[in-house]
Amino acid sequence: MRQHLKLCLVALVGLVLQAPPVFACHCGALKYPRRCVTPDQCAVPCIPTATVHYQPVIEQYQQVGYRPVYKTEYRAEEYTTYQTVRETNYVEQRYTVQRPVVEYFDTVRTYTVQRPVYETQLQQQTFTVLRPVTRTFQVAVPYSTVRPVYEQYVKDVVQTVWKPQVHEYQVAVPYCVMRPVIEEHVRTHTYVVNRPVVEHVQVPVTYTVNRPVYEQHVREIPYTTYRVVREPYTVEIPYTVYRKEFEQHVREVRYTTWRTEIQPYQVAIPYCTVRPVYETQTYCVPVTTYRTEIDYVPQQRISYVMEPVETERVVKVCTGHYETVVDYIPGPVITRYVRTPGTCVFDPCTCTSYYVPGCLVPQTIQCPGRTVCRKVWVPREEYQVVKECRMVCKPVCTTVMVPVCRKVPQTEMRTCTRTVCRMVTEQHVRYETRTRCYKVPEECVKHVPYTICRLVPEQRVRYETRYRCYTVPEHHVRYCTYTTCRLIPETHCKLVTQKRCYTVQEVKTCQIPYKTCRWVKEEHVRYVTKRHCTMVPHQITRPVTYTTCRWVKEDHVRYETRCVVEQVPEVCVRQVPVTTCRIVSEERQCVVRQCRVNYVCEERVRCVPVTTCKVIPVTACRLVPYTTCHLEPYTVTYCVKRYVPVCVPVCP
Repeated sequence: MRQHLKLCLVALVGLVLQAPPVFACHCGALKYPRRCVTPDQCAVPCIPTATVHYQPVIEQYQQVGYRPVYKTEYRAEEYTTYQTVRETNYVEQRYTVQRPVVEYFDTVRTYTVQRPVYETQLQQQTFTVLRPVTRTFQVAVPYSTVRPVYEQYVKDVVQTVWKPQVHEYQVAVPYCVMRPVIEEHVRTHTYVVNRPVVEHVQVPVTYTVNRPVYEQHVREIPYTTYRVVREPYTVEIPYTVYRKEFEQHVREVRYTTWRTEIQPYQVAIPYCTVRPVYETQTYCVPVTTYRTEIDYVPQQRISYVMEPVETERVVKVCTGHYETVVDYIPGPVITRYVRTPGTCVFDPCTCTSYYVPGCLVPQTIQCPGRTVCRKVWVPREEYQVVKECRMVCKPVCTTVMVPVCRKVPQTEMRTCTRTVCRMVTEQHVRYETRTRCYKVPEECVKHVPYTICRLVPEQRVRYETRYRCYTVPEHHVRYCTYTTCRLIPETHCKLVTQKRCYTVQEVKTCQIPYKTCRWVKEEHVRYVTKRHCTMVPHQITRPVTYTTCRWVKEDHVRYETRCVVEQVPEVCVRQVPVTTCRIVSEERQCVVRQCRVNYVCEERVRCVPVTTCKVIPVTACRLVPYTTCHLEPYTVTYCVKRYVPVCVPVCP
């Protein structure tokens, strides 16, 4: 950093020494550097008839400056670090285990089995069946009904009703009526009629064709319309208004209030504080340390080695074979009911015959039997020679030096310092200011204002604007455009032998009656009867008819036909198969496999991992930043404002 500062200072000193000399006086307004003076900057000699003015001129200059530029580079630098490496080695360790050896052998066991033997026999069984027999008879059933009896009574009920009382009065209402007046008129209408004339000639026929010509005409039609005129008029309606008048009054209300007074007093409260007092004590503590000492003791260790030993023994084996035995099982005995043939019975009441089915008769039927094949095991005994190979433990003695660790105690007295805290009790008294409250009665009087409202009737009149309507006739004339058709005859000639037909015009006149209506105004007055209704209380006594209902009990008897089903016993016989079971004892043998476990000592070897640590130096490379600084030139442009004297001529 100091080197960079030194370089910057050297560069600034060089710039100051290389700068050209600058001369300035009067704040730089009269003298400038030599290289900046140009011929146009020189002052113009003053003319007696001219005045000198100074004109501002702006000039640009360039100056070279130097600024520091920093450059950072990274350089490789080697350094050494230490790395911890863990190395794991396996050490053999011998130990003894008890290995179980399982020895299997067969044992013959004799047991007794109870085998059931089933036998089926037919047994005759007598049972009683109840046959239903239906019997019909009549039963009288008494019952009661309740019949309603209605009775009418009349009682007088006094009721107060409000009866309307109507006062009638006449009011004259003028009105206007427009009466229509119908007048009959007759106008003369002239029109032209073409009368056809037919001639039978044998010459060229000249005929006339009528061409219609339409003419537009306009006629005046007077008519009258009636405009409704609404004329207002005012009617006085008296009514009564009740005005509220309020009167203010004041009444006295006495009541008792309780004023709370607070009285302070002092109370002495004793209390205790505990202050701790610390004391330092020194005492000796016995410290026992143990030192480990290792002694090697010889020890006899016995290891066992397994050796195979083969033996032979004779074993009795129970075997046998299956034989097929065929058994016949008879079928079950079932009872089936068969209906006997029915008969036709004649009924003399209805003179018809009906069929009566026969009764059911039980029959015992033996079902066919079936043949069952079953296999029976026939045992037999055989003797076989079985070879067995078993492992026998053989002890091997070995002398081993075993290290024995023992602890040797060593007692020392060590001095210790302790701090004892003892609490000292101090008695104090503090005074508390307390307050007691009590109630003091005070009698007060308050004035309660109240307002009385009464209604004062006032007679007033309001004016209502009503309207009467009448019609005013207005005469109008509308122009109606109509079209008339006039036929113009045209004569044609046709050189054929035919009838000659032409028309002769005849002028005719007819009288057409029509009516006009005009409205004549007539003034009338009608009297309207108006009613003023008021409600008057009126008592009315009217008979009210009401009905009471009472129930009258009536006894009746009805006959019902009922049926009774009676059970008639009948004795039946059936063959029932009965199966009996007897138990037959059989002796059997089976081979049971058993085992015994022998524990054999066995020495094994296992590898125990042992981890060791070592430090390895490692050389690494890193990049270190290195910054350099150099001066870079740059150009600065700046503006200078100066005033140039200019001679301005003055007009004489």
